[in-house]
Amino acid sequence: MIRFAAAILLAVLPGCGVAQRLDAASEQDVWLADRGELPDAPKTARIEPMVWDEFAEVKTSDQSRAPASQSEATEPYHWKGLLLQSFAFDMLSNATRIMTADQDDRHILLNKPFWSDYWASLQQFNMRRWNDGDSIKVNYIGHPMEGAIAGYIEIQNDPRGRDLMISRDRRYWDSRFRAFLWETVYSTQWEIGPFGETAIFNQGGFTYPIRCPKHDLVCDATAPYTNNTGWVDFIITPTVGTLWLLGEDTVDRFISDPLVRKHPNSFGIKMVRASLNPPASLANILRGRFPWWRDYEHPNDYESFAVGKFERAMDEEPKEHWDLNPHYTSLGLGTYQTGCLDCRTTTTGAGVELGVAVRKYLDVVADLGVQPHASPLSSLNVGGSLFTGNFGVRSGYSGRMFALKVTLAQGFASYSRSQQTPPTEADPNPPTMRNFNFSAVAALSGDIRFGTHFAFRTTVEQMLIRYKSSVRDPPGIGTPPRLSFLSHDNYINSTNWGVNVGPVLRF
Repeated sequence: MIRFAAAILLAVLPGCGVAQRLDAASEQDVWLADRGELPDAPKTARIEPMVWDEFAEVKTSDQSRAPASQSEATEPYHWKGLLLQSFAFDMLSNATRIMTADQDDRHILLNKPFWSDYWASLQQFNMRRWNDGDSIKVNYIGHPMEGAIAGYIEIQNDPRGRDLMISRDRRYWDSRFRAFLWETVYSTQWEIGPFGETAIFNQGGFTYPIRCPKHDLVCDATAPYTNNTGWVDFIITPTVGTLWLLGEDTVDRFISDPLVRKHPNSFGIKMVRASLNPPASLANILRGRFPWWRDYEHPNDYESFAVGKFERAMDEEPKEHWDLNPHYTSLGLGTYQTGCLDCRTTTTGAGVELGVAVRKYLDVVADLGVQPHASPLSSLNVGGSLFTGNFGVRSGYSGRMFALKVTLAQGFASYSRSQQTPPTEADPNPPTMRNFNFSAVAALSGDIRFGTHFAFRTTVEQMLIRYKSSVRDPPGIGTPPRLSFLSHDNYINSTNWGVNVGPVLRF
């Protein structure tokens, strides 16, 4: 009967496009029709084929369309995923820049004051020109790719847009406009924010000649110079980035997806899809998916296994509320002794650490310590007793018999008697004062537990202390083409290993 009815429809309604759509149906659809299943009857779980019109609205089966509407109605926007994945992309970009930077740039990052140079760089932005001095491949290829990646990060966290393919559907264009807005926010932060190019390597804070080899004085004298600022990246990143995103959506629809549907189990074809759309591939990796993942093939499947398991673990309520760890400390420090400046000495002291559990696998910690008479004599950076205070987070395994956790914290290291000025022949003993230096700690701690409320903890830590150096850059701001608006101060980063041991009271 069904075959007979289909034949009548094909004969009576040839102008309605039904024949063409049935011709485009897969063999699987014909097989189901033979079994007597009606179009609106409940269907078995399977991947539904998509029927295409020439750049018209995407036509999907009832099954592939229903989850999208259900997702829009019940699933909230994933703000946490958007922010965390964008931050991860920002850190990945900065890590790549740091690893490929030259020694001059690394000196600016490691040995110059961060916040004062950041503000100085912001004040020197030149917005009276378009080009910033970068090459075409950086401004018109690299930055648009950055914008497209940020756009795909927004799309994959938006339940209204992540399972839409390019079409005339207004929902698709609204979704890509929201992606454009996020690209604008992300690229602006990357240009002038505290986690972007102005803060890391101080874009805008100094000038350099364009297209000149370093230390080529002849080229320096004739070449134009820039401080790497202008309108180009602010405009090109989101606008061309969105065009790039639309182009790769088009490649997905007309090239990648037909290949994947024809060879659904081919790993090589999946890699071709990932290669043809690198921004979406990186965005997928940042949320724990395979590079070739497409949301419209998996409706309502937002969380990856790894990310979902991690988020559920981090949402678990803690069984322990807080712990107190008074400890004995042994710390290797650069000190000032008779006849020896910056001599590495093992100092001893005491401290106390307080940990407050906010989640099962996340604690907020504060550690205060003192090293009495750590440096017998005084210099510009050290002298007298050392007081430390660090505040941060701790995470790891906590069991009934033992625990193993990692701590990351930052704070201050303060000496009680450091010199205000360098000694001179006229004043060999300048007045002393308390100083404050930035410090950061990375620590690994292990607990052996003897009961519900008592344990013994051993901690191995590395404490970085950032001292102000007596070496200053020459006065003035230089001459063209090499001007500098950065601070003349320099800093020394001293790393110090230490061990803490002591009891733990748990409540």
